[in-house]
Amino acid sequence: MRVAKILHKAKLGQFLEGLRPQYKVVAPLQQGNKKTLGDLDLAQLEVGYSGKSRFPPKEYLFPESETLFTFEISGQEETVVIKEHLSETKTVIWGIRPCDLSGIKVLDTVFLSDTIDTYYQARRSNTLLLGLNCNEAEKACFCSSLAAGPFAHEGFDLVFTDLTDEFLVEIGSKAGEMLIKEDTALFSNATSKHEENAKLLEEKGKSSFKTWLDIKKVKAKLTSAFNSPIWDEQASKCRICGTCCFVCPTCHCFNIEDLRRSKKLVQRMRYWDCCQFSGFTQMATYNSRASQGDRWRHKIYHKFSYMPSKYNGLTGCTGCGRCIDLCQGSINIVEVLGRVVNG
Repeated sequence: MRVAKILHKAKLGQFLEGLRPQYKVVAPLQQGNKKTLGDLDLAQLEVGYSGKSRFPPKEYLFPESETLFTFEISGQEETVVIKEHLSETKTVIWGIRPCDLSGIKVLDTVFLSDTIDTYYQARRSNTLLLGLNCNEAEKACFCSSLAAGPFAHEGFDLVFTDLTDEFLVEIGSKAGEMLIKEDTALFSNATSKHEENAKLLEEKGKSSFKTWLDIKKVKAKLTSAFNSPIWDEQASKCRICGTCCFVCPTCHCFNIEDLRRSKKLVQRMRYWDCCQFSGFTQMATYNSRASQGDRWRHKIYHKFSYMPSKYNGLTGCTGCGRCIDLCQGSINIVEVLGRVVNG
């Protein structure tokens, strides 16, 4: 067990509010019947929330759209001024579920390996991750199958465990430790009893899963399932809406486009793309994945075969279950992969 503190639930808002002078503070909010991540609002703050936010926190590190450069003609000599837009906003995100912390690990690996994505790097280096462990799995959750939950053991600056009236707060980094030191009066030392209760909750959480996936068998079976009819069968249900990509904590495909804003100003924009769109692999006279079945198969192979092969076993799925919950065509990725395994 890491160094741990206790924070009373009634003081969570005070703790987060105290970070505002230095940070943009993001937290789960209750908006109607939906849980969303947004700028801290104490009136809507979900202190003891169950489940997960509708969208993962990846948008705070890899925005849905962003300006990379501006090209502007300036002065009488019409000199082209090129300006790069790197974020300097310091951000704290509280309430990140373990599956989403694992998703950020995938994004870190993709954007900070080989050629470093400086835009992602700027946001990542300025963002502190405050996790919140899950005491109970939702119906579509299968993070336990991918060792991505229900409790987090790495990848956070602080992680909170809900002990009913209190949070057990474990420190995962020097930056996390400094957050506590800046407001020491709010925290007390955890006892062995607190830590024992957290371990019991973790075991209880592990036993609460209703959805499972044998990831080793999936990876083994995919090698011989490339021409399976199941891909076209599932693709026939697909509405090509992109929801599965946009709510996924690991999907990271994007497009880049230059947009002319005026006679003297052009913006180079980056925005999310989705492998399920017909234009994703469209070239001048050829599309390498012309059918929806090809595109659906590629998504599965990318997550469970190509990425593990490239990144030392790292899977492009964290088992958060959002693609199951929100699919407009009622496609259940676990059921599909179960059929691949048993086929």
